[in-house]
Amino acid sequence: MTEPVRSATSATIRQIREALCDAPLADRAAHLAKLDGATLDVLVVGGGVTGAGVALDAASRGLRTGLVEKGDFASGTSSRSSKMVHGGFRYLQTGDVALVRESLRERRRLHRNAPHLVDILPFVIPLLRRDGIVNPRLFRAIGGALWSYQMAGAWRLGRRHKRLSARETIQHMPSLSADDVGGGYLMHDLRADDVRLTLSVLASAAEHGAAVLNHAECKSISAFGPGGRTIRVRAEEGTFELRARVVVNATGVWADRIVPREKGRAAGRLSPAKGVHLVLPAAKMLNDTAISLPVKRDRRTVSVINAGPFAYVGSTDTAGGSAADTPCIDASDVEYLLDGLNQHLREPVSIDDVTGGWAGLRPLLGEQGRHRSADLSRRHLVELEAPGFVTVTGGKLTTYRAMAEEATDLVVGLLDLKRRSITSALKLTGHADPTEFRHGNRVPSAATLIALDDRLAEPLLPGNETLLADAVRGLHAEMGLHLADILLRRTRLGTFCGRVVLADIARIGDRIMDWTDWSRVRKDAELQHARDVLTRELGALAAPLPTSAHSRIPSPRHT
Repeated sequence: MTEPVRSATSATIRQIREALCDAPLADRAAHLAKLDGATLDVLVVGGGVTGAGVALDAASRGLRTGLVEKGDFASGTSSRSSKMVHGGFRYLQTGDVALVRESLRERRRLHRNAPHLVDILPFVIPLLRRDGIVNPRLFRAIGGALWSYQMAGAWRLGRRHKRLSARETIQHMPSLSADDVGGGYLMHDLRADDVRLTLSVLASAAEHGAAVLNHAECKSISAFGPGGRTIRVRAEEGTFELRARVVVNATGVWADRIVPREKGRAAGRLSPAKGVHLVLPAAKMLNDTAISLPVKRDRRTVSVINAGPFAYVGSTDTAGGSAADTPCIDASDVEYLLDGLNQHLREPVSIDDVTGGWAGLRPLLGEQGRHRSADLSRRHLVELEAPGFVTVTGGKLTTYRAMAEEATDLVVGLLDLKRRSITSALKLTGHADPTEFRHGNRVPSAATLIALDDRLAEPLLPGNETLLADAVRGLHAEMGLHLADILLRRTRLGTFCGRVVLADIARIGDRIMDWTDWSRVRKDAELQHARDVLTRELGALAAPLPTSAHSRIPSPRHT
């Protein structure tokens, strides 16, 4: 007989909350109390990495700062990126050297300020044969571009690019068809868990005095008057108002929806681009580096990025339309990525091999319908749209800090203050202990929680290293308000193993929610909500995996 599962007692849950209470995002009620009825210097609307960066920059300059986010922190673009902190090598193709230099500068700063969040990502650019021959001019062109990349600032990472033979290139991804590969180059960039980065920036902002709140929608912004604007916010706990001398709109692709009363309508400067990534077991790809592969049908490239026991391939680049709240993975996205990948593999993969994936929208600057999304600018925009109303949008994960500094410089000027940014050298929360990768040392480790109750050492999926402790930490230390928040962002089970999680969501969800004081009615509602969210986001992947694929799904714990 199997031993019955013991339920967490209220005393144990209380002990866990006490162990986690000093984490900067643990006390939601305190953050809410600081916002309700407050008078702030600046309110940031949008809890992605850019909004988090503005909150940190403003709070670290001594401004009374608040942030509200309609959904979960990082629930938009900031959890759906390629998870690369890159210098923009491909932007050299368009001659945008200034953007490359800025990206490389910000890459170096993030590497220095958040060693617990980023690590070096080797990247292979294979050179493929055409009619059995590799064009020597292509070798020279790529090599010359890589030297330009080094001169633009890539050398600061301490790694130089290297030319590879065909054999060396294949060794980095043995699943490639050897007949096609004529050589390649090895370069280096950085990778980061985009959600972990966003949460760390928010925690750092909270440590500097900012009040931050997720699941708190900005419902209205009054006309500008003496003392600024009145903002009405609807949080899960109820509706409240606050005053802010300046409002910063950092809602990314949804920036045109946040409009102050006197402005009337948005400018319509954004052309959202949809990007989809698919997740496969690493055993199918066998790549020990990231690798870039051309897609023959449209002259684009996709990357296969190694992520521990996983590899993910992406991304697509199509028009995002009207920026739906939750973009999903369409059948055409799956077909495009698998076809592009299979062109180069010895053994093709199919949709039955895909364990998960994600679809995101990039906030690209440009008029909708006028250009291919691949041709639109990755630069950012900071603009005073109305008195006391600043919008920051565009850009990319790597340059979030520079965008935030520029936006806060404008805020400080509007407030007639002279306070310089310190974030270029500001260590993010947890930097003192790089060994506690992803969470940092301000959030107690999984081992600390397991010492309170050994059941927390159990994996959430069989054969998987994502522990119950990871989910419980997200619930009680990181404002994980809903089950979907835990599955998709505090852990990445719903992203990397989404198809298995969806099939087993009742069991997984109940195990997580056993460590809350939620009623059975709420638990049932949370299960249904999480099921609906995963089904919608997985889209064409929502169909169950074949039983044979369930035997051992690897872990997303250290991706």
